Amino acid sequence: MSKPPEDLQLVVLGASKQLAAVARQLGCRLIHVQKPGSRLAAFIEPNPVRSTLYTVDYTAAALLGFVEQVLRPLQPDAVVSIREDGLIPAALANEHLGLVGTPLEVVETLRDKASMRALLELKAPHLTLRASVPASTAEAVAIFLGWGGGPAILKPRSGAGSQGVVLIESVDDLRAQGDPSGRLLEEYLPGQEYSAESFSVGGVHRIFAIVEKHIGPSFVELAHVVPAPSLDIASAPAVQGQLVEFLDVVGLVDGPAHTEFKLTGDGLKIIESHSRVGGDGIPHLVHLVTGTDLLRWSLGWPLGLGAPAPGASPAAGAAAIAFATAPEGVVESVVLPSLTFPDATAEEVRSFVKPGDSVAALTSSSARVGSGSASGADASCVLAAARALAEGIRIVTRPAGESI
Repeated sequence: MSKPPEDLQLVVLGASKQLAAVARQLGCRLIHVQKPGSRLAAFIEPNPVRSTLYTVDYTAAALLGFVEQVLRPLQPDAVVSIREDGLIPAALANEHLGLVGTPLEVVETLRDKASMRALLELKAPHLTLRASVPASTAEAVAIFLGWGGGPAILKPRSGAGSQGVVLIESVDDLRAQGDPSGRLLEEYLPGQEYSAESFSVGGVHRIFAIVEKHIGPSFVELAHVVPAPSLDIASAPAVQGQLVEFLDVVGLVDGPAHTEFKLTGDGLKIIESHSRVGGDGIPHLVHLVTGTDLLRWSLGWPLGLGAPAPGASPAAGAAAIAFATAPEGVVESVVLPSLTFPDATAEEVRSFVKPGDSVAALTSSSARVGSGSASGADASCVLAAARALAEGIRIVTRPAGESI
């Protein structure tokens, strides 16, 4: 006989304040594991019997010692994470404790983009693109020229948030990047990029949404909209079929996936995938448009909790989020806009920074400074509204080192 929710124990690695609030909705006992330096108070419920917190670097080599000495005596029922840096630690912990979760092999295949490409080349070559892990600059140049001289992408084998992704348009560009060993060189595909937000149960994959993404410098994502207005409805069944094929090939049986892809004349090409929900507020957009709470389901699926309620209805026909940027430097002031729209509803406007914070150059998503989101009936209208909200965020910076 299965346990009632109140007797189940869930370990969550690296929760945010928002995710901790979602976890509380499951009604189970929570064991939060946070890295040193995180804001601890946000994760503790008033009743300490229902929520426990440990401060541990779960990405460190000592993880299994913590799992054996601390978690095993607590007898948790599952370990989960939706953070990129928590996916492998959660899989390791589940494997060590004999608990249900996405298998370590699957998580590692998706985390290592070169391994994913090698698997696709073997089992579904029509879904992948040319890629290699060069051992030297000379080898990288030879590969690059063998592909016709570009363009190409050089990026980390494991990573997220557009960190370290570089467009290579010439041999000089490639040489300027220094030793490429340990990084992935792959052909660059022009055109619109999308992400598929899916959830799998017992090997049955359901694609809940196709999200259209818009990027800026250094491939940093500056907006997302769902449903994707540029995707031809007539091609949707074929796209979904190829996404399902991909999930089968990588061995994902249960749980969420966030899969990025482009469409070419030769069909769908996988850019990368992750065994978690998408970031950037995408789960909220999907919830608005489909009625399905992918965050809650992602936390609760190993426990049999969190599945969508029957008949869950969407709140809007479309939803979008756009991100604000600011010049590199130290933040002096922040002003948020108050806007209304005739054809969209403003959902939220946020600043990620406050006076005194530093703004880095826009080379990864962590350098974005705010966001605006909107919902409504039409995807193009809500995208325009979200962009207006983001552009209305006024953040003044001064060069670092310059006195006030």
